[in-house]
Amino acid sequence: MHTAQPPTTFASSPPARPLALPLVGASYPQVLRTPRHRWWNPVVSWVVALLLGGAAVVLPMLFYLGGVFVFGGDDAVAGLDPQMADAPSTFVLNLSLALLIGVALLAVAIGHPVASRFLHSVEGRVRWGWLGRCLMLLLPLWLIYIVSAWVVDGTRTLGREDGWIALLLMALFMTPLQAAGEEYLFRGFVMVSIGAWFRRPIVGLVISGVVSSAVFAAAHGSGDPWIIVNLVGMSVACVYLTWRTGGLEAAIAIHVVNNVVVGVFGVLTGTSAESYIDASTRSTPLEALVGVAVMALATLILLRAADRAGISRTVPPAVGARP
Repeated sequence: MHTAQPPTTFASSPPARPLALPLVGASYPQVLRTPRHRWWNPVVSWVVALLLGGAAVVLPMLFYLGGVFVFGGDDAVAGLDPQMADAPSTFVLNLSLALLIGVALLAVAIGHPVASRFLHSVEGRVRWGWLGRCLMLLLPLWLIYIVSAWVVDGTRTLGREDGWIALLLMALFMTPLQAAGEEYLFRGFVMVSIGAWFRRPIVGLVISGVVSSAVFAAAHGSGDPWIIVNLVGMSVACVYLTWRTGGLEAAIAIHVVNNVVVGVFGVLTGTSAESYIDASTRSTPLEALVGVAVMALATLILLRAADRAGISRTVPPAVGARP
């Protein structure tokens, strides 16, 4: 007679926490704040971002200067001035800023224990359908905005620059990458790296948003108060939309539509040089007020569209790790 043996039992252990995933329910500014986060992670990522960002700006310029002195002579150095709005300097500027996409992703990958793909959105990917919808919704608004401003300004046109076809192609195909590069760095990287320092999400949002807006305005180089108001208004709209929609797509859409419409219109009217902001750029209270109002309207349009589309605001259960 055989005695029944009790079933073999094994000591159970909790399942291993999935690596490189944000916590379920985390908002965008806190996707990098996990139990594996350490206070020094943002420090490391900022050092990487500064080094790589500097290289992204300097190296294309050095290659351009080398070509200038080998093939173009001293007079071509003037092409480095963005206000000249020539094809070579525009190409260098757009390339430098487009490289910031890679800079931001690499800084997160090297400095933080969360996959850098969550810099795109709380779903760990670019939500292309949502990005396309944002672009389509904003394009009519910006066309009305820019054409109205041109009419109010007296429908002024200048002679088209040499190489205007090349400038037009770059406005259409390179400017979107340039605008996205700025958003990945100023909204994406700045928000998630600083937000990871704070336990309370609202504190992380506010502080990262303030830093993002300040750095974004300062990077454009203008000390004119009305230019700063316009830049801060754009930054605040992009910060809020990034938080409310859980990703960079809405902010990228605003930046892309603004820069492409302004760039194309500038090429066609011969006023490309006025599309750039530098230390000499000036604005007026009315222009700043209109710019802020357009940003506010764009924000409302995209928020309503996000609610209708059910866009994820926080890390969904199917994507993130359990706390």
